[in-house]
Amino acid sequence: MDDDDDREAARVAEAIDEVGVDRLADAIVEAWDRGGVDADAELTWPETAQRYRLELTDPDEPAGMDVFATALDHAPGSPEAVAVDIELGRRDTLAGDQQTALERLAANPGVTAGTDRTQGTAPATLETIDALARLPGDAVTHAVVLDEDGRAIVERRTRTTVRFALPESRDQAAVAGLAPAVVDRLVRESA
Repeated sequence: MDDDDDREAARVAEAIDEVGVDRLADAIVEAWDRGGVDADAELTWPETAQRYRLELTDPDEPAGMDVFATALDHAPGSPEAVAVDIELGRRDTLAGDQQTALERLAANPGVTAGTDRTQGTAPATLETIDALARLPGDAVTHAVVLDEDGRAIVERRTRTTVRFALPESRDQAAVAGLAPAVVDRLVRESA
């Protein structure tokens, strides 16, 4: 071991001493929870935007991704980050492209793949959004795309709720691009 390894080992030992061995597992879980998406936290949405909500009948209903993509296509700002909480982890084995999608998402430095949960924040690249879209809908407990100012563009919550916000200048064009059956199900939310 070199000096850096010795210092790192000493810091780990100090941290364990502070917490106590009997509380170590709880401390790790608490730290893990702080690093993920806080589903109960109130998001900051753009002030001059109209917010919409769509309740899906099934977590894998295609309308969910249609609305997600439409919101991203019509957002005035650039998507900057995607915060995720997914009930899949290292021990889960998925079929083909779903496994690849989970691995791509987990490969981001800000994302941690635990044994049965993947959480964190990744850059909002096409690869990240595509990976999120390929995962089973019932595994995505929370995902939110944030703009460069940290405001929400689109959110998927509790597996079957999709929320998004668009400025009035863009919301009519975005909504018009959705299937009429989906438009009929959109609920306007107050700001």
